[in-house]
This record gives sequence, C-alpha cells and structure tokens, in this order.
Amino acid sequence: MSDQDLARLAEAGSRLLLQPPDARILAALAPLARAPLDLRQAQQDFYDFLCTLQSGCFLPPYAHVLTQAEETEEFWHFPPARHDGGDALLPWYDAAGFNPMELRAAPMLTTSNRPLDHVGVLLAFLALLLDASGDSDLDRQVLADFITEHIQPWAEVFARLLTQAESAYISLVGEALEDFFTALRATHPPRADAENRYGEPLLIPIRPAMPMPAANPQ
Repeated sequence: MSDQDLARLAEAGSRLLLQPPDARILAALAPLARAPLDLRQAQQDFYDFLCTLQSGCFLPPYAHVLTQAEETEEFWHFPPARHDGGDALLPWYDAAGFNPMELRAAPMLTTSNRPLDHVGVLLAFLALLLDASGDSDLDRQVLADFITEHIQPWAEVFARLLTQAESAYISLVGEALEDFFTALRATHPPRADAENRYGEPLLIPIRPAMPMPAANPQ
C-alpha cells in the first residue's frame, strides 16, 4: 500500500474520531456491519464513547492516557487526561505549520484546552506526514520516528478497546482502525532504535502548498 493510500485511510480515521457520523459514513461502514446501523444511535454512541467523560462508557482518545492504561481482570483503568498531556507534540506541529484547531471536529472537541495528542488529531497529522513522505532518508526517518514515538505506543490498545465497545458503530470504528494500523505497520515498521526527540526542533519536509487534512463539510 502506498503512503498516499495510507494517508487517505489516516484522514478517514481522523474524521471518525473527531466528527459524529452522518448517513454517508454509515453507508461506507454498512458492508462491515453485522446488522443495520441506526444513525441516531451511532451519533449518540460517538458522543458517549468518545466525547463525554461522565457517560459511563467513555474511552479517552488521548495518547498520554492510553499509554498509561492498565487492564485488571475485566476492567480498564485510565489516568485522568491532562491539558498539557500532548505538549510533546508541539515541536512536531510547529515544524510542519500544523494547527490542530483548524481541523473540523464536533463542538465538544474544539475547546482551547483539548490535549494536543487527541487520537483524531494525531491521525490527521500522520496523514500529512504520509502525504509529504518521499524516498529520501530524512523523509523516512521523520515518519518512522513519529510512528514509533506517537502512534505505536497506543494504537493496539485503543483499537482493541473500540472493537470491544457495546456499540455496533464504535466497534466498527475500532475494526477500521485495526485494519489501518496493520497496514501501517506492514509498510512502516516502528524503529526499535528511534531517539526520543521530545522538545527538540524538527525539520519536517512538508510541502507548503499541501492542504491541511480536514473532513468534507457535512
């Protein structure tokens, strides 16, 4: 699978995590569904599982929370999300001229104190890196470092949590993410020797004319 194909899948994953579903999204997921999907229920599940902390079934979509999640018997325990939990992403975003607040998202996810490592934001940025990826050693190193540091640590856990959700729609989102992460690992295995570059300036070869990954208007 080409980097451009992977980029489109990353963009689709980003939209699934940042925006409630519409009829078009349900139609795209319908072939994978085991039963017909109800639009209103799918939209409610999006907010309950991915947006509302007090819902009782919230799955925190933040990398710094997911990497510290612990499974005990039949329960998962998550530390509270921190406003600064994703600040390690700032050097990456600044180097690429990437502004997470420009991404289309549900109103509940557009507050100024949203952690920068929301999984939907990370996938949008990954799509940008994949689109900018070339054959040079620098391109491949930057992409491998980002995947190793900011995608791989939480990807398997988050996708599995979604697939186990008591929601037909959310479990399908998890399956779609599982397929994407499998394809990503096959094409870009995470580097075992990747250096931790948190806080250091990065040279990320983003093409200036490249549009910001964003969803189509609903």
